[in-house]
Order: sequence, then structure tokens, then C-alpha cells
Amino acid sequence: MTVRDVGRRDVPVLDVRSMSKVYGAGDTAVHALREVDLLVRRGEYVAVIGQSGSGKSTLLNILGCLDAPSAGNYYLEGLDVADLDERQLSVLRNRQIGFVFQSFNLIPRTTAFANVELPLVYAGVSRRVRRERTLAALDVVGLAGRANHRPNELSGGQQQRVAVARALVTAPALLLADEPTGNLDSASTEDVLDLLDGLHAAGRTIVLITHDDEVAARADRVVTVTDGRLTETSGLRR
Repeated sequence: MTVRDVGRRDVPVLDVRSMSKVYGAGDTAVHALREVDLLVRRGEYVAVIGQSGSGKSTLLNILGCLDAPSAGNYYLEGLDVADLDERQLSVLRNRQIGFVFQSFNLIPRTTAFANVELPLVYAGVSRRVRRERTLAALDVVGLAGRANHRPNELSGGQQQRVAVARALVTAPALLLADEPTGNLDSASTEDVLDLLDGLHAAGRTIVLITHDDEVAARADRVVTVTDGRLTETSGLRR
């Protein structure tokens, strides 16, 4: 299977098998992840919760193809990520994973439109199609009317909505959200979580990383990371 073959609906979006991550060696080795198994099917909304140092950041980096496990396997839409070279990994990240970060990671001096459009520019999409898809993504998050505003002209919640639109614009298989409400006030937090709820209801596959029980409670499934090990609880949705 190649990067272009991903997307079959009969395979899980994420399939992690006996995955471990060790930093260093010998007496100084740090076991960040220990024999982790995780299956996420298309359309699921899964929260991964854990405190600082639990291993959730390491798991996020591996799921986002930003790091590689020391042992075990990671399949994204049936594709063994370990088989990919750096160029293929870059294509996979751009096309199949939409990232939403705590700090928004928007380019300050460009408009909301330009920030959302950027993944399509990297993908070589034509200007006409880029414009259509960018405006559609901004419309999904309720910011089509703010397309020409720069980040410093938007509230924190609006900036995170732009970040969500950017994550959606390539129609990725997976929306990977890392503490997406960590820098927001309570009202903006509720707005962003409502947006994720709506995306999930529309069929998006979402993995949300958080340390907050109330944020995790919005997901259908909650996975807890403790000392590099995963335990799963039933859904806590309110």
C-alpha cells in the first residue's frame, strides 16, 4: 500500500499495536510509552488524558508522525507508517492529519484566509480550488466573514477556529487536537468544544489530547495515560 492508497473505509483510522518509546539507554533510559495498544475507527471521538510527564505528548508526536516508536507498529488508515521515508511522511502529515495546537500556531502577519490556505499551497492545489476549499473551511467554523482579518484582529477563540479550519481544509482522515482549549477562557473553550462536537457529529475522526477531565468528558471514549501505559474507560459524555 502507498500513501495514495489510504482512505479505505473498512480499516481503522488508527491502529497502534504494542508500541513503546524509550529515550536514552541503560540506567538513564526513560520509558515514555510501554506496550501501548490503541484502535480508533472512522468517525470516533477519542480523548487521551494524562498529566504532565505521563507520556501523552510522546503519544501525540507518534500519532502525528512527528516521531517514531522504539518498538511496535503504528498503522494510519491501514498504512504501516514505519515503511515510509521522510518525503512520504511529509505528504501523509499534510494530507491525512489535521493538527490543532494549544498555541494556535498561526502566522501573525497573514490573514485568516492565508493561514487556512497554506496546507493546500504545500499540496500543490490550484488557486481556484484553494479559494473554494479555504472559504468552505472558514464557513464550517463560522468565520467566513473574517477571512481577511489577521490573528491579532481576532479573539483567542476565533484564532483557534481559524486553526481548526486550517486542520480541516485538506479533508484529513484524522483531526489531532493537542490541548486545543488550553489558552482559552471558559466561554471560548465552550465554543471550541461545541465546534468539535459538531465536526464529530458530521463524521470526523477526532483524537483530542488533554489534561482536563471536563474537556475529555466531551468525547465518546476516554483513554488515560499513566506512566506510559494506556487504560480505557467508557465514554463520559455529558
